[in-house]
Amino acid sequence: MIDKFKTAYKWHKSNSTKRKVEFLFTFEEWKNWWIETGKWELRGVGKDKYCMCRKDDKGAYVLGNVYCATNSKNFSDANKGKPKSAETRLKMSQSMTGKAHPWSLGKNNVMHTLEAKAKLSEATSGSKHYRAKAVQTPFGMFLSGIEASKALNIPKPTVYWKCKYQKDGWSFLAIA
Repeated sequence: MIDKFKTAYKWHKSNSTKRKVEFLFTFEEWKNWWIETGKWELRGVGKDKYCMCRKDDKGAYVLGNVYCATNSKNFSDANKGKPKSAETRLKMSQSMTGKAHPWSLGKNNVMHTLEAKAKLSEATSGSKHYRAKAVQTPFGMFLSGIEASKALNIPKPTVYWKCKYQKDGWSFLAIA
């Protein structure tokens, strides 16, 4: 009968040697480490499978310098801070095309906070809006239809309708 621990141990040791990474675990240490992690049955190939990782991806495979994590976490940790080539950046960009960015969805997006929405609304509303039109009314001039609507307590659509059809002294002003 094939001992799955021995086979995996030999593969790990051989693979680390090929990668020129020192492997200082004895078989018993290695086996006990995997058993203690409780992840033996979850280890293997694939982003959600677990592996033995070296701290900062440096040094030897030895007790005290390893931890258990998913392959995707190990890959991410190993590449943190490393510069990416133009080709890699292009591939990453292409892989994300048409997909929502998790850092900008819902509550993660800083523009979705009530405070940010209020500031944006204040900065672009009324006469500050790029399409705002000044309005002449029988009650005076206003820098936008919204301001006239609020000041005169008249629904905004009514203000715009009266100005569009120049009813009873209402009109849009051409400001250069």
